[in-house]
Amino acid sequence: MSFREGPLGQPSLIAYTRRHRAHRAIAFNELTCADLTARQRAVLARDWQRRKQQEHLAVGAFAMLATELAADGCSEIVLSLVTRAASDEVAHAEVCGHLAEAFLGRPLPKREKGLPKLPPHTGLSVRDRGLLHLVEMCCIGETLTTCFFTESIARTTSAPMREALTFLLEDEIDHGRVGWAHLGDSTRAERARVSAALPTLLERTVGWLPVAIKRAVAGDEQLESYGYLRPSTVIDLYRTCLREVVLAGFDDLGIDIGPAVRHAAKCGILSA
Repeated sequence: MSFREGPLGQPSLIAYTRRHRAHRAIAFNELTCADLTARQRAVLARDWQRRKQQEHLAVGAFAMLATELAADGCSEIVLSLVTRAASDEVAHAEVCGHLAEAFLGRPLPKREKGLPKLPPHTGLSVRDRGLLHLVEMCCIGETLTTCFFTESIARTTSAPMREALTFLLEDEIDHGRVGWAHLGDSTRAERARVSAALPTLLERTVGWLPVAIKRAVAGDEQLESYGYLRPSTVIDLYRTCLREVVLAGFDDLGIDIGPAVRHAAKCGILSA
């Protein structure tokens, strides 16, 4: 990774190079936002600052998951992708931070801190805990994030935002795939445990949807040109992708999704 400095030492162009990805140059200084009001820029800045914090927490989550998988043993490909994902998330947090600074117009504190709280799944083996953590983080969380960034890219008209979103999306696709790959190698008994745990896993990852639906506002359509998805758009997107991508994926692997679908419909995560 290399960068050129702009005014006040802020990065004007950062070139991200990864062995497994093509070179991408993100021109953060071209996010002039001249067509946005101060309030609109503040909305975008808060959104990316919040995502920076989430990406930082994902670093610790993948590191913990790599430890669980290494302790019990798993496919070398899965372990490689999970350990690489922790490093990916460091770069993601940095990109999100630079986007927040571009919209905010001033630097953010450079250091993020904190670790995620993974569910203990008390009473389960290390292997089963690792499987459920991977299903929650990757099959559900990262897969939905992939859908989110795909839609964001489709709506943005800003070249720098498209480059940044594409950079993030490329890794998120792999982060989702690793969960499905590991789940595909699971036994029938392990898939039954996943089926039993799915209602709880959905509560943890998308349990915010019913509250968001009640509070949803139309949002600012102009911000979509900068890759921002309005609350109503996010709700519709997540509910659709949850049913047609995530739950359909579990079903294709022979996992009984009936309990999860009924629970999700009952609590408002999915439409009845």
